[in-house]
Amino acid sequence: MHRPRGRGAVLTEPLPQAWVPRVLNTFLAVVFLLLLAPIVTNFDGKPGYVQVALVAFSLPFVLMAAACLASAARPGSLGRALRRSRQRRGSKSTGA
Repeated sequence: MHRPRGRGAVLTEPLPQAWVPRVLNTFLAVVFLLLLAPIVTNFDGKPGYVQVALVAFSLPFVLMAAACLASAARPGSLGRALRRSRQRRGSKSTGA
């Protein structure tokens, strides 16, 4: 890794262990889903307002698990999608 003048760090060679992000992201997704397992198994019989609160609490964990699984399936895909959305947002604001 080196730092060209005026720019951020650049990798000069590929990472030697490409399996690490896949395993880590899969592990994080499993942890997030295991955190939600007690909520899902005890969901029945709760009042409606409690169910709504539990769904609202669980939604960020479900989204993070989905993002981790997407990243594990195709490492780098979320970063590319983020860059594309930033480019589109930038081109709309400049009027191009």
